[in-house]
Formats: sequence, structure tokens, C-alpha cells
Amino acid sequence: MDMFTIKAQTISGGIALGKVLNFVPVRQVEQKKALPPEARAAEAASLRSAVQAACAELNVAVEEIKRTLGEDKAAIFACHLDILMDDEFQKDMFDLIAQEGYAAPYAAKVVSEKNALEMEELEDPLFAARAADFRDIGQRLISCLSDAGGADTPFPPKPAVVVAPFLTPGQTIRFNKDYLRGIVISKGGKNSHAAILARSIGIPAVVVPEDMLSLLKDGMDVVLNLRDDVLIVNPDCRTADEVHAILDRQQVRKEKLLALRDAEPVTLDGHRVQLFANGGSMHDLQDIAASGAGGIGLFRTEFLFMEQNSLPDQDIQAACYHQVLRSVPGKTVIFRLLDVGGDKPLPYMPMEAEKNPFLGIRGIRFLLANPEILRTQIRSMLMASVSAEMTVRIMVPMVVSVDEMEQAAEVLAQEQAAVGGDAVLGMMVETPAAALSVSAYKGLAGFISIGSNDLTQYTLAVDRESERLSSLYTEFHPAVLSLMRKAVQDAHACGMEAGVCGEFASKPEGAALLAGFGFDELSMSPGMLPAVKELILGSAVLELRQLAAQVENKRTPRAVFEVVSAYLDSKGLR
Repeated sequence: MDMFTIKAQTISGGIALGKVLNFVPVRQVEQKKALPPEARAAEAASLRSAVQAACAELNVAVEEIKRTLGEDKAAIFACHLDILMDDEFQKDMFDLIAQEGYAAPYAAKVVSEKNALEMEELEDPLFAARAADFRDIGQRLISCLSDAGGADTPFPPKPAVVVAPFLTPGQTIRFNKDYLRGIVISKGGKNSHAAILARSIGIPAVVVPEDMLSLLKDGMDVVLNLRDDVLIVNPDCRTADEVHAILDRQQVRKEKLLALRDAEPVTLDGHRVQLFANGGSMHDLQDIAASGAGGIGLFRTEFLFMEQNSLPDQDIQAACYHQVLRSVPGKTVIFRLLDVGGDKPLPYMPMEAEKNPFLGIRGIRFLLANPEILRTQIRSMLMASVSAEMTVRIMVPMVVSVDEMEQAAEVLAQEQAAVGGDAVLGMMVETPAAALSVSAYKGLAGFISIGSNDLTQYTLAVDRESERLSSLYTEFHPAVLSLMRKAVQDAHACGMEAGVCGEFASKPEGAALLAGFGFDELSMSPGMLPAVKELILGSAVLELRQLAAQVENKRTPRAVFEVVSAYLDSKGLR
């Protein structure tokens, strides 16, 4: 068959060449809605168990995605969890069982589809794109109700470009990434959660007209994103050769970056910038050790609390922290104290609902309201310090006042007197209040670490989960950069070390500015280290300082980004 093209909108960049494999969700639900009254209580119990199982799955997914793709992507599934736990959403399903005799799987399907259709009817495309989220929740419940559970065969089972009318976030994230070459759908846009996740995992994706989807048969060769606004079907030899040449160049660059694993992160003029890795579970330790990271700049302890049915005791915690310390012997490890509350509740500690949880009881506020949790966690970290014979760095989240750090320091001193151990207390800088008052913490904090995700959110008054405001959310905003610059300058003036553990540090453009501002260490997911290390090795610190000075008077995020991009391009660092 001759080569032809189909109009296409790119929703995730990157060039892909592969064979079509149409995706059809395998979970079919019987339209069963005539259960006798005596069977309905058992059916409701099955649904209740499925809701609990789905919530547990989502809790694990949120933590896993947070560590691999970042907090903003994890928020997609945190939103699913909120919907699933919503009283009204659950009531609609249980009412269909109790009043109409619906089987649990069919009740889940009907309610999720009803909500999905309501979303699609809204004029705002951003809300309409949320239809896939409700369908995802329905599919998850149906899966939990099925005896097959999680026994699905990984898809695609061979290298392929997956074609489907639409994809839910859950389907997208569960695809076999070793074989997934690209995605073609007919519903969704750049702001759909499936598109966001495709970009995060580096998979090219396009949207084509719905009436064109039937032209894509299994086994056909397709090319994504080689030409603007088209999908190429049955590429000729010349086109295929062009794609292969581009992919070969990309592979060479990937191998070049991997070869930097053991290189010391030192600039051309001899300045060291420590490159650390972020971790969120014990599963991360192997990847961190293999990445060549100089230490762990952020170890999130939430997973230990989320995966339990009750608060973990000091022995469980101490054993975990000991293992983390020994995974990188002789290197720095920064443990963040439990950062839950508000938007991240513990499943076994119900909290009062808050209208704006990001401004509510979270981080150190939660810990001071639950002092025994704080005390047990600090004691456990000190016990691990003793058993591993290493210093622990303990970082306090969501600090806005000196009083909070003083109370944390008092607990640390008391527990250190009781169990021993070596510890350095530090603070996260996630709010303008903290960034503007670093000097006030002299003598209380031995180090600071910028949480760039929250600092950006609170500085710009933009919910980082809001897609409608996504164009406003950027760390390149001059106000955000000004706060970071002031924080590092004040920290150094007070004898504190300064680092960044938010996603800004994982972007070469962000890392260039942060190194120019003078940050001592940058921490990121292990997979982001090679590109940032290439930046450090290929730059002189004097150049980076000049770059940081260049953007100081820029008035817009775009102007800042253009200056940094031009620098990276001139150095061949992208």
C-alpha cells in the first residue's frame, strides 16, 4: 500500500516509528441489574471491598509516580483517589445496588460513565478532558471486583504504536514501556491526563480525527511527529531511513549521557556542584545506587506510613532508615520528616476536610499537632544513625515560622540525649515566608533545601494541579527566581548549605540557573542526573554566574527561558 498521511495534532513530542496495534480494554461488564433483595447486601459488601482495594492501589500509585515522574503527575491519581472517596460518588453506586438491584461492576460502570458524559457535555475543553478520569476510576473498580484482579497481560506484548479511541490515565501509565513506541488516539488533547503522562514517560503521542482511526489496521507502519500536523502511514523507504537516522542520533546521545555515570560533577573551571537523587520508597535505592548520585537529597518517608494499616512503630522505622543510610555508605542522606495532611491524608487517621488543603494542616503543622508521631520519627532516625554509624540529615517540611523549627530542634535535642546518634536539622523552603526569612533560622537550621514545586505554587498563587492555569505555573517567573536567589545568598551568609530538591533542579535550564545562583547541591530523580551532569561538566561556573546575572532583570518567564535556552544551545547541551 502506498504511503499516505492523516491530519494529526501532537500532544506528546518526539519521533516514533512502529507497527500499529489496536488497544481494546478487556474488561467487559455484564448489564446485570435485577438482583433479588436478599443478594444485595453481599453485592454492596463486594463493592465496599473493591473501593478499599482501589484506594490502596491509588495510594501506592501516587507514591510510585511521585518518585518517578514528579508530584504534579502523581496529583492526577491523587485526584482519582479524592473522587473515589467522595461520599456522593459512592452513594450513587450503593443506591443502584440497594434500590435497583444492580450488580456491583455494573453500578460502578454506570456511575462512572454518567459522570464522564457530564464532563464531556461541558463547553470548557479542560473539563471535558476529565471524562477519561471518571472512566479510569470505573475501570479500576471493575478490575478490583474481578477475580482476575491485576493478572492482565502487559500491553503491548511486542514493540508497537498503540492505537485507541481514547486512553485513561491508568491505562496509559500501565502500558509496557519497553515495547510502547507511540500512541495514537482520537479523543483527548494536550491537556488530557493521558497526554500529560505520555509526555512524562517520553512517549510520542498524537490525536487524529475519529473517522480516520479505522484506517489504522494492526501491522501497518506509522510515523509520528516527523512532519508537523500529520501522521505518516506506510512510510516509503526514504522516509523510514530519515526516521532511523534521527533515532540513531538520539540513541548516541543517550549512550553518551549514560557514560557520564561515574564522572565527578565538576565545572570546567573546577567548581563542584553536588548532584543528589530523590527517593520515595525502598524500591528506589537500587536505582539511586546505580545512578552515580553523590547522595540522597530528598528521601520521602511518606511511603512507610502509607503502606501500613496503622502508624509504623520506631523499630520498623529505624530498620527502614538504617537500610537507606547503608545503601549509600559514606554519602549524604537527607530524610524529610513525614509530609502528610491536607491533600495527603493518612488512610487510618481521618482528618477534617479543608476547603483549601494546600493552605491547611500539612507538613510540620501536622507533626506538631501530633507530637508523638514527630518524636517517634526523629527517635527512629537517630537509632538508624547509631546502627549505621552515619550522620542523618533531617529536613522539616512546610516551615513558615521560627517557632516551628525551635520545637523540632527541641525534640531532636531531647531524643539525641536519650538514644545518641549524629544529626543535622534543616528546613525546606517552600513558601515565600521561608525564602524571605532564611537569616532568622541561623543556628537552628544547618541547611536549607528549596522545594521548587510548592515555592512556585505559593509565590504565584497558582494551584500546580490546575490545568486551566498551567500557563501561569512556571519556575522561570522572575519572582520565583528572585526568592531562590535571596534564599541561597542568605543561607550562605549564615553558614548554611543550600540545595534544591524540586523538579526545577532536574531541568537543564533550571539547573543552569540554580548552579549560577550558587546552590551547593541539586537533587532530582535518578533518571534526570545524566543530562544535568552533562550541563555541569560542560560549563564553567563563571559562565553560569554570568547567565544568572543576565536573567536578573528580565520581566517575563519567556524572556528568562529564552536566555537560558540560547546558552544551552550555544554549548551543545540539549
